[in-house]
Amino acid sequence: MDVLRDLVEPGFPDPTELFEKGLKLLVNQLLVDRALIVRITDLGFETLWWATHDGSDIDLAAFDPTRHFCPQVVEHAPRTLVISDTLRETDLPVTESPSTMPVRSYIGVPLRRGSKVIGVLSVQGSNPMHFSRSDVILVSMVANLLGSAMEIELLKQELHMTREALDLTMSVVEDSALEAQNTRLPSRRYLDVWLKAYLFMARRRSEPMALIMWRTPLNRDTRKALHEISDQARGEDLLVDMGKETFLLLLPRTTIEGADIVVNRVRAKLGAVPLGVSMWDPSDPAERDDFTIREALRRAQAGMIAGKGTLSA
Repeated sequence: MDVLRDLVEPGFPDPTELFEKGLKLLVNQLLVDRALIVRITDLGFETLWWATHDGSDIDLAAFDPTRHFCPQVVEHAPRTLVISDTLRETDLPVTESPSTMPVRSYIGVPLRRGSKVIGVLSVQGSNPMHFSRSDVILVSMVANLLGSAMEIELLKQELHMTREALDLTMSVVEDSALEAQNTRLPSRRYLDVWLKAYLFMARRRSEPMALIMWRTPLNRDTRKALHEISDQARGEDLLVDMGKETFLLLLPRTTIEGADIVVNRVRAKLGAVPLGVSMWDPSDPAERDDFTIREALRRAQAGMIAGKGTLSA
């Protein structure tokens, strides 16, 4: 109870910090390998936060929640699922052999929003463990706390997305400059609105974004090439006409290695154009609160002026 009191007494301005501290508390107190929070979305299960005993990252594919008891926790809510040893359980509803699973011991608690299950909190061990009654109670109490925090976060996200959708709608009505006249591509004004909507969630999920900026003279061939680049991009990517024959391609959830591949495609379409590449990384404290990606844009522009196709410092 003392460690739980230490968790709830301080005030945390960022709920993400509460999730991180709560998961670390469970890992340290129960001596398990990992603790995870999984959210239920319209697309299925999404692993949002996790903590490990050694501070290492996890392979999200190996710990796919659909393979490791999350569906069973949701199906039998509000009960808590406790497994001391998967090899000794004879009626586990899993689709693979327990001997090949990286999860050997498990406690899963549903996270609720009223009567609706919105996620699962689980602690997992790679070895069999005997969970005491106090262990299960601790996980349940932390689940209640984090479930309430998640409910608040979901309400805030819904409000934020509603507000941004309204802003975008109002911008379309009031501002005809969302589309550049010369190219019919999204304009700088559109980029400003898009960044407000996108970066909020990208920061929460610590998802980096690559930026590729280049300059090319506008003519019939380059206009065609620009639209081909835009059409071949992923649905979440955005090609923006920045004005003065300068163009910016934003690549969410993309590393510098992934950006290099796209750079080659751009040059295959446009030739050896002046081009610069940079990254916006929300894990960097200097960029985490930069919702205008000003410094990332500056670095990309500097690389373009220098004529580079590599990451600009």
